[in-house]
Formats: sequence, C-alpha cells, structure tokens
Amino acid sequence: YKKIANKVLPVPTVMPEYAKTVRRFPEDPLLSLPAVSKHPPPFTPGVRLTQERMDAMGIFENKFLWPEEQLLAAHVLMNNEMALAWNEAEKGSFREDYFPPAKIPMIAHTPWADHTLPIPPGIRDKVIQHIRDKVASGLYEPS
Repeated sequence: YKKIANKVLPVPTVMPEYAKTVRRFPEDPLLSLPAVSKHPPPFTPGVRLTQERMDAMGIFENKFLWPEEQLLAAHVLMNNEMALAWNEAEKGSFREDYFPPAKIPMIAHTPWADHTLPIPPGIRDKVIQHIRDKVASGLYEPS
C-alpha cells in the first residue's frame, strides 16, 4: 500500500528528437533469405544446430507434423542456424542500419538515495557469474 503523499506524478515534457525511434529499410530483407528446397535433404548437424539441440527441440518426435514437414522444419532451421542462440555468447544484435541503438532520454531530477539490497551469500557466486556473462555478451557495459 502506498500513501497518497508518496504518489508518483507524471512530468509534462516532450520526447526529444534524438530519442525518437527511426525505422529504416535500406534493403528488402526477404531478398537475402536462403532458398528453401521443395524436397529438403535429411538433417545434418551444423555449427550451432547440433544433433543434441535438434533432439531437444523434439521436431522429429512430433507426431503432429508429417515426415516431410519435419524435414522442411529442420531444413529451414539449418538454413538460418546462425540466427539461433542457446547461450549468451551466441546472441547477436540487430543491424544498426535497420535499428539504431536506443537512446533513453532523462528528465533532470534529484536522484534517489535508496540503499541497494544485499545479495544473499548462497547465490552470490551465481549472481556474479550472471553479470559477467552479460558483460561478456555485450548486453551490459563494464563500469
């Protein structure tokens, strides 16, 4: 429960021009898609799409799909395997000519002086490793 005196009030302001999202399409992304065969070949493991990862997805155990559809799904995934990521190191980002980095505007204000909550000792190593993984993947910036 929050008292009415602690209510957060919106600040009337205008979104600055530098922070507005600009959508651009320098080229048609559908033109660079790899061709899909009408008769896809049997699945062969690749760089990211290994046999273990394919088995974990359960496409070939799926009884809802016909065998031809299972092969087609595997073929489409194999054609686009570099777009798949199973861990932080394999993640990528959008091309900046399509999506420039987001700029978040800040309204001039007095910063809060809240204390950070302590990390429980039982999960401290996991939290540190999680933050290091995010920094290594480029999602967090080192400070």
